[in-house]
Formats: sequence, structure tokens, C-alpha cells
Amino acid sequence: MYKRQPQDPDLTFFLARSLYRKLELKTAEELLNDSLKRHPGHVESHYLLGSVQLSLVAEVNIFRKAGLAKMAVKSWEQAVTLDPQHAEALYGVASFYSSAPGIAGGDPELGEQRIVALQKLSPAWADLTRASIAARAEEFAESEKLFKTAIDGIPGRAFPTLMLANLYLQQEQYESALKMLDQYRKRDKTWNDPGEEQTALLAGKIYQGLDKTEAAIASFEIVKRGVANRAMREQAEDALEKLYSR
Repeated sequence: MYKRQPQDPDLTFFLARSLYRKLELKTAEELLNDSLKRHPGHVESHYLLGSVQLSLVAEVNIFRKAGLAKMAVKSWEQAVTLDPQHAEALYGVASFYSSAPGIAGGDPELGEQRIVALQKLSPAWADLTRASIAARAEEFAESEKLFKTAIDGIPGRAFPTLMLANLYLQQEQYESALKMLDQYRKRDKTWNDPGEEQTALLAGKIYQGLDKTEAAIASFEIVKRGVANRAMREQAEDALEKLYSR
């Protein structure tokens, strides 16, 4: 259908979204940039472009990472400008400014401003942003509370559950992490929820912590064979090398 109507911004968006899921990121970026030249008001294309650009950060050399990250947040900011009710795009902006290092464009003061705006628009998305900030500060009880509130307040998205699983993993609470991972797998997913490989990478780390070597190996092999970015693949390969050498 796209080949018959390559100028259609909705069809381009759906194609680029599929490419994003398959990690064909450069092609997705080119399609979206070209489409947005003709249809600069297509909100979801700006949002998707930001997601594509942020994913590309893991694939480029260190000299390009900061530039791509800044491009990603610029795309999300444009989505918010076009649609001030786009809570997920504003969440991306707030998270970036709150968590990125200064050299990459991070700015805690700007981050707090965006969180305040997000709080007015969607308290649950604001809680999710603050949960990540608390986790980085190792304020684990506060982070857990905020993640749980966000999970309840954003029923249409699965990834906050995975973020809570990561928090438990960070604290070596492996059984709790595995329970949240199972909940994530049971929830309905959207196009930008983490896929099988990212889930398998987390599972492998949890199984390592539980000394379930066979399950850990099976999980890491999924990452190694699947559609995973370079950083994920390297983590899986390093883990497998250690597990196989036992």
C-alpha cells in the first residue's frame, strides 16, 4: 500500500514504525524526515522520529551520540508544540533533560520545568519521570512507590512494569524482578513497548542472580540471535561467555 501512496504521511508513519521495531533505524529516519518535509504537522511522525533518533544513539560512535540525543528531544518537543496534550512526548522531553549528562544536553532545571508541566497534564506520567530520578539517586522506596502509582495510572502501557522490574534487579531482589517481568509479558503492548530481545536480556540478568544458569543462557541466546542493538548484543555475548566458561 505504501508503494502505491508513498506521499501519504500515515502510511509512511506505519512503515517507519515497522522499521523501528526491526531496528532498521536509518531507513526509518530517512523516511520520516522526508515525510515531515511535506507534512510538518504530522504529530506522531515527530514523536516516532524522536524514538528512532534516540535508538540510533546506541549504534553510533561517541562523537555522534550527543548530537543524536539532542535531535531526539527536539523531535519530541516539536510533537508537544503541535499537540500540547501529547503526554508521552512530554514525558520523553522531561526524562531527557532530567537524566542526560550536561554535555549531551541534560539540564535538571529544564527537566523540573517539564515535569511540572507534565504533572498538570498527566500526574501518572510525571510520577514515572520522578520514579526514574529517585532510582538514580538510590531512593528505592520512593522510586518503587512512584513506579507503582504510574503503572496503575497508565494502564495502556506495559513498559512501566518493566522499569519496576529493573528497579528490583538493581536492588538484587530477583524474585520480585521476575514477578514484574511476568506481569509485563502478560500485559497488552503498543508499538513502542520493549520487545522480546530486551525482555530476554532482563530475564537473563534475573536468572543469573537466581543462579538459574540454563534459563539465563536460554534468555541471553534469544538476545544474541534476535533483533537487538549493539549494546544489548554485547551484554548478552559477555554474559554467555562467562556462563559457558563455568
